[in-house]
Order: sequence, then structure tokens, then C-alpha cells
Amino acid sequence: MHVSRRSVLLAASSLATVPLIPSALAQPSLLAPTPQDSEGPFYPTNWSGEIDGDLITVGGRRYEKGESMLLTGRVLGIDGQAIRDARVEIWQVDAAGKYRHPNDDGDQPLKRGFQGFGRVATEASGGYRFRTVKPVNYGGRPAHIHYRVAAKGFRTLTTQMYFAGENEERSGFGGFSRERAKLTVKTQALRDAAAAAKLAAIFDIVLAKA
Repeated sequence: MHVSRRSVLLAASSLATVPLIPSALAQPSLLAPTPQDSEGPFYPTNWSGEIDGDLITVGGRRYEKGESMLLTGRVLGIDGQAIRDARVEIWQVDAAGKYRHPNDDGDQPLKRGFQGFGRVATEASGGYRFRTVKPVNYGGRPAHIHYRVAAKGFRTLTTQMYFAGENEERSGFGGFSRERAKLTVKTQALRDAAAAAKLAAIFDIVLAKA
């Protein structure tokens, strides 16, 4: 069939008036922000002194109680891009189930050799790393680690990390995330002597734009 040059030009001009609809396949899938959770009553009141990513080595001495754990992860934006220099803070109970806080056990956890809380900045890859102990449950609360994560241009996140198989809540204290499954991690045995820890857990965090 013969196609005239005129018909081709007419077809081209009509296509030019059709609005371009972006392909769904071309759109990057966005990550869901990590759910918020309660800060609880024991956010540290004093960040002075030895504050780093190693909660089980204080003054050069190692805390030998409980199960030592290497806790790692990445901090990302919803676009999946790594966030560098995000401030990651954690706080938790020691092997005796006590916080280092004036309204709980004061500095007794520190005197027992446990730092109680830590703060690190993420690397270029968005990675962070803590060495701590796996917290125990207390007062009917399942074992958990508190987090606060802040980065320039992003909403500050306060949340908690839980452990698989230990999510039963018996204390009746409200305010905890209904999306706890998304805040739950599995631990695994760690046999890397260089890590100096018995367990490993990975908890990635996604921040929403401010």
C-alpha cells in the first residue's frame, strides 16, 4: 500500500498533540519510611563522657554479661540513596534489664560496665555499626532497642527495634507502633572472632524528606 508523504506528516502532527504519559516501569519504586515508635521515658539526659558505637567496652574494660551483639544497618532516603553523616543514637537496658537513666537505675549500668547508650555518624554508604548486648525483656515489655536518627533535610525518626519471636506485649503500656512487624529483626550467630560478638542483627532505616 502506498503511503503518501502528506499522510505521514499529518500522523506525526497528531501524535505531537497527545500528552506523554510516563511509563510506570520507568518510575523508580520508593521505599516506605521506617515507622515511628514511642521514645519512652528513658531517653538519655546526659550525652557527655564516653559515647561511641561500642556500648560493651567502657574505659578499656569489656562488659561480660548478657549476649554480645553486633548491630549494623544502613540509613537511606525513600529513593534508596544512602544518607551520609546521619546521626544514629541508640539506648537500651543492660543484661539486668535496667536503663542508665536517673529515673531507672541511674549510673549503675555504667558502674557494671555497660555504656547504656551510643551515638555514631553514618558512613558514605549510609552504614552504621554498634557493638552492644541483646536487651532482655522487662516489666512485660518485649526486648527492644530505642533509636533516634537525624539527618539534614530529613525528618527526625524516633522508633524502636524489636526481636523476632519476642513481640508479645504484656505491660499494657500504650503508644507503641502498630507496625511492629516492620521494626522486627532476626538475630543470627556470629562466628567472626574479629567482631567480638556472639550475635548479629541488621536494621536498615528509611527516612522521609523534611
